[in-house]
Amino acid sequence: MIYDRELNICSLPDGTPLQRKLEPVSRHLYAEKEVYHARYWESVQAGSQIDLMVCVPDGWDITATMYCVPDDGHVYRIVQAQHGKDEDGLDMTTLSLRRMEGNYDIARS
Repeated sequence: MIYDRELNICSLPDGTPLQRKLEPVSRHLYAEKEVYHARYWESVQAGSQIDLMVCVPDGWDITATMYCVPDDGHVYRIVQAQHGKDEDGLDMTTLSLRRMEGNYDIARS
């Protein structure tokens, strides 16, 4: 798998939902995966929606309570983080992402 794009993982600290200010946690390279129609409709039936799937090397610290900003600049909520191994036996994490409608600020240091 070729990890040739960059994304930022962010968290929404307690006490900031109304401010909608995301705190950067980590930066990763990623490879985009296809959201197959079966996966899309399963998520819709479960009351959710998957707009984008990506794989990141390692990523064991990423959880479904976090947010993601890939190189398209949109904010996505991580719906599911599946930890596993790629075809070469290396640790990787597959992220199922839902695009958020609201506007978020990202805290800069």
